[in-house]
Amino acid sequence: MAQIERVAATVGLASSIIPRSYSDAADAPRLARPLLSLCSVILFSGRLPYRMALAADLPHDLIDYIPHGGADLFRTLAIAALRSDKVGRVPRFSFDTVTRSDVEEAYDELDLRDDYRIIPLEADDPDKTIDIDRIVATHRSMFSEGAVDCCATCIRGVFDQLSRANVHVIRIDHSRSSIRQALLKAKLRHDLTQAEASQTAVCFVSQRDGAASRPVPRRMVAKAARELAALLDSHIIREVEDGSILVATRNAIETRLKPELLSGGPRGDVRMTLGVGFGTSAEQAETLARQAQQRAIHFPERFVEAGDTAFIFETIDPEQNREDRQADLGLAKELNISPVIVRRLATVFRTLDPRGFTATELANGYSFAPRSARRLLKHLKERGFVEECGVRNNRRAGRPEAIYRMSQAYFSGLQATESRNP
Repeated sequence: MAQIERVAATVGLASSIIPRSYSDAADAPRLARPLLSLCSVILFSGRLPYRMALAADLPHDLIDYIPHGGADLFRTLAIAALRSDKVGRVPRFSFDTVTRSDVEEAYDELDLRDDYRIIPLEADDPDKTIDIDRIVATHRSMFSEGAVDCCATCIRGVFDQLSRANVHVIRIDHSRSSIRQALLKAKLRHDLTQAEASQTAVCFVSQRDGAASRPVPRRMVAKAARELAALLDSHIIREVEDGSILVATRNAIETRLKPELLSGGPRGDVRMTLGVGFGTSAEQAETLARQAQQRAIHFPERFVEAGDTAFIFETIDPEQNREDRQADLGLAKELNISPVIVRRLATVFRTLDPRGFTATELANGYSFAPRSARRLLKHLKERGFVEECGVRNNRRAGRPEAIYRMSQAYFSGLQATESRNP
């Protein structure tokens, strides 16, 4: 720990770290847990405490460890060669916690023979257990049988047990360069987390069309927006004809709103809709918020609550929006139609029976003339995305209408698009 603090001071991070020392790696998760609310990154000194933290269900996106790199192995091999009774000779080693690829690379760089053994950190069993006694026993067995001349370990507990058993052992310590790189990587993660947390979030609050037996009064929408603004510690920037616009931060959205699945929740008929867009500017975030609101209306899955109001809830960020558009462009290129039509079709086909519908039914869902619907269906049929499967007689006078159904390939493509786009 002292070495880590010294290196932190050299890169200007001494005041940014909260050190916690432990003598047993099993204590590391317990000491780290209270830091989760204080630190954006928890950096363990090695892979063993890190793995134990994962096993203790600490969030993987908040924890990391200082890996042993090539510099650490070079340092260990150099010390071993200098301490040898035959100066310059590298003993045959058994290594633990260091990956085979790192050892192979170090030996190759130094032009050494591959005369070593690797002991995996996890046992070869379904539970992937980490057993210090197993690692110690394997080192001792290799040493007593003469398969290795020295044991190299990163784990203090293993080093202490082997030393007491009079086994020739050397501790692999982190070099300053390894510590420095890990600290700078942790700082970068912290900076990115802070930047993302402060990202602009725009919320669009509106009534949920068709969800209630009667329209929601405008004053109720405004009241719901005020309750949401109070929860997010944000402010309403303007009222629009169809709702209210709020500006908040991504951190406020992600820490104060707790989405629940609509199907498993207590609310069967939520009367408000909340679309949230994240962006580098309020304009970009508002555009995405309106897209999220439309997606929530057509494909409701989650809801959140603020005060005594529940909202159907959806979010979109720029990266997700970019991926959606790429998927739309791919399908549009395959169909040779506009990406706008692809996004609209994803919504319309959700309301139709994919096993059988007419041009009139498509036109009613798409809000255009039946003649245009027949032209579009002809276009899709020529490309193998729909097929005729029968006719349907009209109740009124007129010719029977052809019944179409989507091919499996097209149906799968639209389902994928539908899951992403309103």
